[in-house]
Amino acid sequence: MEISKQQIARLNSIIVTTKKMITLAGKEPATKGSERLCRSSADAAKMKDQIWAARAKGVPATKLAEKYVVPTAYIYVIR
Repeated sequence: MEISKQQIARLNSIIVTTKKMITLAGKEPATKGSERLCRSSADAAKMKDQIWAARAKGVPATKLAEKYVVPTAYIYVIR
């Protein structure tokens, strides 16, 4: 079975991408979404109050989600 030039080019592209991924694998810090936080019920209630107040002031849900490390859907549910 012969491989066409186009298939060889695609394979080379995959190889280059894989090499980049391998070199960057150890260098990238974990994202906030992968960290699990365990909040006490008192901390969760305090956070909800802070989010409620911030939303009343017009702070975007995306910024609050990043700050408190929660999904944006959670911000909308708090209303």
